[in-house]
Amino acid sequence: MLLMSFALAGCGGDDEPSTTPPGGTGGDEPGQTVKITTPAKEIRAVWLATVGNMDWPTDKYSIEKQKQEYINYLELFKQYNVNVVVGQIRPTADAFFASQYEPWSQYLTGTRGKDPGYDVVQFMVDEAHKRGLEFHAWLNPYRISTNINAYNPVEGEFYKEHPEWTMKYGNLLIFRPAVPEVRQHLVNVIDEICSKYDVDGIHFDDYFYPYPDGKNTLDDMGDYNKYGKEYSNIEDFRRGNVNKAIEDVHNLLANKYPSVVFSISPYGVWRNKSKDPVYGSNSSTSITNYDDLYADIRLWCEKGWIDLVVPQLYATTKNQAMNFTTMTSWWSNNSFDCPVAIGIAMYKFGNKAEGNIYVDEPTELETEFYHTRRNKVSGTFIFNSSAFKNNKINILDYLARCYPQKALIPFMGRAVAAQPVKISSISADGKTLYWKEQKGMRFVIYRVVDNAGTIVDIVDGVNTYTCAEAGDYSVSVLNDDNVESELSQVVTVK
Repeated sequence: MLLMSFALAGCGGDDEPSTTPPGGTGGDEPGQTVKITTPAKEIRAVWLATVGNMDWPTDKYSIEKQKQEYINYLELFKQYNVNVVVGQIRPTADAFFASQYEPWSQYLTGTRGKDPGYDVVQFMVDEAHKRGLEFHAWLNPYRISTNINAYNPVEGEFYKEHPEWTMKYGNLLIFRPAVPEVRQHLVNVIDEICSKYDVDGIHFDDYFYPYPDGKNTLDDMGDYNKYGKEYSNIEDFRRGNVNKAIEDVHNLLANKYPSVVFSISPYGVWRNKSKDPVYGSNSSTSITNYDDLYADIRLWCEKGWIDLVVPQLYATTKNQAMNFTTMTSWWSNNSFDCPVAIGIAMYKFGNKAEGNIYVDEPTELETEFYHTRRNKVSGTFIFNSSAFKNNKINILDYLARCYPQKALIPFMGRAVAAQPVKISSISADGKTLYWKEQKGMRFVIYRVVDNAGTIVDIVDGVNTYTCAEAGDYSVSVLNDDNVESELSQVVTVK
């Protein structure tokens, strides 16, 4: 029954199709005698992982090959109607740009601290924007090295200058979250990124305090004795340290870069069922955000410190302990006023080690999308980019059914840009549309068939558009906050 209803509903993003043009109530005008429905807005992001050269760059020596590989990803994303790339530009206390605080990343050249010969982040941002994609800069807040035995710090790194600000956990080397200078360093790095580049977002993943490995203990009792007088136990102290870092980043962005969206992608489970009546799964044994990673996600949502929460729900709709459907519903009901997008594990499809469902039932991907839209979340993030390139078991055919047409990103964060004004006059000459330009705005071209608008293109800084085929068209205005005007009147091109 579920799959049958899903097939009828489609996967296109129209949970409840609007009966009015986007941005307002519209109205009957010459050439527009009916209301036009438009696709639901949703964020459609893909993570581009660079740690360990997971997705990119796979070639550490050729600038041209690195650039082409990145462009190939963007072209795939655009083909499948993705609208955001989340690029990891600070995977291990390093930088994909010339930073005054951290060395060049080893994942660019094979050598930590070595200049790759081009402005990597500028290239990443420009190429994404050129294709109508937003670029969100992905940082890991605390990780310095995933293998302390292979870590080779360069002169000037914090590890050399202040090793007391770091701690080891197994093979991991991380910053000490309790140290005020560590929090300030993180803020400084983000400040530097936002001042240098036109990024649309700052994004953290799920690595705060390290995932417990069952063998090692956190070496932070000294930190607790030094900094923890306001806390009655070390667990609250750890959560408090991370809280302060998240609030500091929020304050920086809200006060200095208000147009930049701050998102965090936590592990899928908030708390275990046995710990608290407010829990995120039926599991009693799972690692959790609150008790193990010391990430108080619900507090960040409640306080408004983050603009989007993206739980990684990397389990199927048939999993009993960590059920995708249950967790999607839980997050959508426990994020306060913070928008939710769902992290989906497309990389698992076609991998036998992940279980039979991921190999034998690719329609599981469509079912997961059905449940995200049923819960009216703000969209999805797909892990990872390599899944697009590898396309195991032709999973992109199933994604195409979930993203059958383009979609606009919903507004989130802070309203900063000027409000878009509805186009009052639009005309056609042959197949070319003409309207009055609005400075600093983008324009959404809709083709209208049977009173339904489909996004044909989104153009920037122009006031004309040549349509590929005859038909009825309408244009809306879109600002940098992703706020959209009402639709223009409909005009016909021959």
